[in-house]
Amino acid sequence: MKRSLMIYGLLLTCWACVDRINFDVGTSETFPIVIDGYISDEPDPTIKISKSFDIESKQSIKTPISVRRLVLADDLGNSEQLTEVTDGEYQTSPTGMQGKIGRTYTLEVELLDGRIFRSKPDPLLPGGSVDDVFAQYVEKKNNDGASEYGFNVLFNSTAEAQTNYYFLWKFVGTFQVETNPELYTVRCGESRCPAPLPCSSYVLSDNGLEYVKPCECCTCWAKVFNPEPIVSDDQVVQDGRFLNVQATYLPITQWVFQYKVHAEVQQLSLSPQAFAFWKAIRDQKRATGSLFAPQSGKIPSNFTQVNGSLGSIEGLFYATSIKRRSIYITPNDVPNPSVIPEVEILFTDTCEKLFPGATTIKPDYWID
Repeated sequence: MKRSLMIYGLLLTCWACVDRINFDVGTSETFPIVIDGYISDEPDPTIKISKSFDIESKQSIKTPISVRRLVLADDLGNSEQLTEVTDGEYQTSPTGMQGKIGRTYTLEVELLDGRIFRSKPDPLLPGGSVDDVFAQYVEKKNNDGASEYGFNVLFNSTAEAQTNYYFLWKFVGTFQVETNPELYTVRCGESRCPAPLPCSSYVLSDNGLEYVKPCECCTCWAKVFNPEPIVSDDQVVQDGRFLNVQATYLPITQWVFQYKVHAEVQQLSLSPQAFAFWKAIRDQKRATGSLFAPQSGKIPSNFTQVNGSLGSIEGLFYATSIKRRSIYITPNDVPNPSVIPEVEILFTDTCEKLFPGATTIKPDYWID
């Protein structure tokens, strides 16, 4: 059976300390255990552990699993046992370990059956800087010859240590969505009847919709991510700088440009082994459906077994320094505002149903 560890998505959940990754790792009668996470020079490292498998190679299923022990350690002898905060998700304490440039980190996991695996030591290298983020308005033709509009989001960045040019870049776009859960309906006979959702501002009374409280689910913030890993092997370095690197293409839709988009580029430093992992992920995603697709089992894992009956763990644990820069892209940046589609059909369910991973909590960085 094909084994897979999924990227997500974008949309994505947030790419905070966890990246969702998708790759083939060969065939086996057992489902692989996968570890997904890193430690950075930002707070609260988070590690996710799951079993992952495909059904008829069409749908990937990830099942969070618990472990007996998960320990984060550095090369100076400091260590911390992570706590399970929800099924299969582990974190350090609020005042616990945080990555520091120059240190080297490992992750040791003991499964419930007593098997122990340890990641190869991974150094936390300088993250350089993201110097500029900018958007270029573009018009292009689709396969039917119709015009499509959007923005290429690009950036310039610098490698702080000019002996290391291994980087992973991520785009995280955030946009605000308004919905109308008070207009939700249910089937009644051959028609549909009003049934405002409890989280909306309204209830149904003899006089129709009656306002009773502020809405709890009308406004949310959703995210969009770059569709494949962006690694530095494709980029030209000029005196330690990466120039005009494309982070993503952002299409103009009625939802994404209902208000504006917070466009953030993150630059993550990588060791050679972490770079090899992300490059393999990128190459496999590009080759999907190609005659020259890489063979399964080519994605490297940096875990080795140190105790117990023979087994394996897939995925990657690595150390990274993260640098960020962001801009807002607004409807005013569209030269011809008429190309922004109008919201013709009101969405009457919660916006979390329309945009998986969306939140009703306004992000700290969002400016109205």
